[in-house]
Amino acid sequence: MTGRIPIIILGGSDSRPGPVPEDVEHSRMLRGFKGAIALPNGRCLAQELVERIRGTDRFQDPVIVGPRRVYDGILDCRIVDVEGNLAETLRAVRTEVLSYPDLSQPVAFIACDILPTTDDFQQLLETCYLPNSQCGLWGQLVAVESVDMGASAWKPAYQFLPSEGHSPRTMYPGHLVIARPAALRIRLMNHLLQLAYRHRNVRLLRRPIPMFFKGMGQLIAEDSRNLLRGQLPVLSVSIPWHCLSAFLRFHQGRLSVPEFSRHVMKVFLHRDVHHMQPPAVVFSVTQLCAFAKDIDTTDELAEVSESVAASVTSP
Repeated sequence: MTGRIPIIILGGSDSRPGPVPEDVEHSRMLRGFKGAIALPNGRCLAQELVERIRGTDRFQDPVIVGPRRVYDGILDCRIVDVEGNLAETLRAVRTEVLSYPDLSQPVAFIACDILPTTDDFQQLLETCYLPNSQCGLWGQLVAVESVDMGASAWKPAYQFLPSEGHSPRTMYPGHLVIARPAALRIRLMNHLLQLAYRHRNVRLLRRPIPMFFKGMGQLIAEDSRNLLRGQLPVLSVSIPWHCLSAFLRFHQGRLSVPEFSRHVMKVFLHRDVHHMQPPAVVFSVTQLCAFAKDIDTTDELAEVSESVAASVTSP
């Protein structure tokens, strides 16, 4: 890694959280600004994450996107002040990113409610990101069984083939993404991320139809803009096709991680970077489950708090 990467922490809260999974009691789901939750060591969750990121020496000083009224006084990094739901937070992220001097350079994005250790960050970056650091979009899938997820065992898991010819494995989505903004369809990506977030706890077979109808309006709008630029208006056909194709392959148990990466590339990245080498989109497979354990429930918070308390009392 030649230089430190800017990193943005998403610290907002949705006033209309997604549906609660059928096997999780409603009262166990956390509400409000999870990054502001106090931990046994006296830091809030977001500040503990900031300290662990700083410990890696791999990133520039973190920036958090969230309400100043919530984080002022409990967080010692720069705050991009924004009030509102996920859509408002993502718009603020887009504005922040577009202010950077070189959009061809990588930027990292992370949720405020995960808590990998500094060693976890170091290991993931060195073994998974560095070999793929020239790609346009990088993320991770965590290949562990639910028994290894502790209090997060309830989270939706997915069956992917690590590569063609291998048997499917249980995988959870990770929550650290590194991308080159110039390669991304940022406005469209934000819209699709909002759809995915809204339906994140809905059973997989129930997601495609509502997501399709809610997403088509944005695709048609993007095609209209592209037509005015002299580009072929193909997004409203190609993106639903790639999403449906990936979904069907997944449903058949035949979707590999490299194939999934190619579909993500076709949806989220500009056409002129599709043929870049190394691959424009890479999802690394890791067993570092901390990157999949976002803190959504009181049980998960208790598990993290116990770990933090243990680190305080250890010699």
